[in-house]
Amino acid sequence: MSAVVKTLTPFINKDLLLKALDAMGCKYSVRSNVIYTDRVDFRGQQKFVLQNGRYVFQHDSDADSFLWKNMNMKSRKTVRSFLETLEKKYQLLYNKRMEELEQQRQEEERARLEKERQVFVESQRENIIAKAKEQGYSIQEEKIKGKIKLILVRNTY
Repeated sequence: MSAVVKTLTPFINKDLLLKALDAMGCKYSVRSNVIYTDRVDFRGQQKFVLQNGRYVFQHDSDADSFLWKNMNMKSRKTVRSFLETLEKKYQLLYNKRMEELEQQRQEEERARLEKERQVFVESQRENIIAKAKEQGYSIQEEKIKGKIKLILVRNTY
């Protein structure tokens, strides 16, 4: 009897799902929107199929009980333990990715604010220079530790 398993964590990101499978040591192959694992049951390979924007695990539900009763396969994980481990790995990778995206967003925001600051400083510098020239000053500009120092000089005779 075939089954579709619903997990607590929706596997929506294909790359993270593949990385989680790699982290578990589970081999797989990808064909179109189906990820075939190296886990086998009565109907063939257990797989993840893309449905409604997420990957759903499909397998033969009778296979686990048959395998555990009739075969001594200590190294084989049950579907439940396989999915629990996979969910943990996927969730760790997902959280790490969210932290990376948040850090990237913060860096972009800092860069945007710094650019706005530099534009403001430059416009202020240009305004001061224009007004000073208008009033007959000559301007000397120095940069000291990243700051601009304008020296206004007027010669009177």
